[in-house]
Amino acid sequence: MTHPEVEQAVAFYNQGYTCTQSILASFAGRYAVPQSLAFRIGEPFGAGMSCTGGMCGSVIGSIMVLGLQYGSTHSNDDAARAYTYQRVHKLIQRFTDMHGSIQCPDLLGYDLSDPLQLQAVLEKGLFSQLCPVLVGDAAQIVTEMLEEAPPVDLHPAG
Repeated sequence: MTHPEVEQAVAFYNQGYTCTQSILASFAGRYAVPQSLAFRIGEPFGAGMSCTGGMCGSVIGSIMVLGLQYGSTHSNDDAARAYTYQRVHKLIQRFTDMHGSIQCPDLLGYDLSDPLQLQAVLEKGLFSQLCPVLVGDAAQIVTEMLEEAPPVDLHPAG
């Protein structure tokens, strides 16, 4: 079953938002984050960290969602940090199992930091062919992870 956030993420991507923007904005409402702010935060992380050959923006956006769900607001909350990191590791493993990598050049087969290779990606339409699948898969993985492990209060106030 496809969740509304997964469908919304792919729809945002198909409207021209980056992969990171698409993921983060589709989940923003769960955390009372204005969608406009999610779009702004996510923009520079798309296309392998602004076409630098880095991590897939779909994975980055999903990691941001995990941070919203599990991240601590206390600098000394080592238990929450460890739990959040564990969830991120699981996300990365699941995405890697599906696609072989989390790095944009590996996924696309081209290094976007090279203008000639970026041009080849554009000419071949890889952003419109491959990236919606990556966005949908990353959104699906994070949705399943949120359902598997709801937020936990490792250090309740009191």
